[in-house]
Amino acid sequence: MMRAGHVALPNGLGVSYTPDGDVVGVAPNELTSSDHRDPIAGTPYHKHVPARLEPIAAAR
Repeated sequence: MMRAGHVALPNGLGVSYTPDGDVVGVAPNELTSSDHRDPIAGTPYHKHVPARLEPIAAAR
């Protein structure tokens, strides 16, 4: 169960590979910023990334 105001972005979903080796889709790391990281180790905060959702127009 998700808490209100939270968004899940599972790793591995949204990206697939064609038999020719082409990548289709966007990896989660391409959608998130690496600005939010541990100040000492430099490791990104994988579980705490600010997010903004915006509606998109429906395809016609």
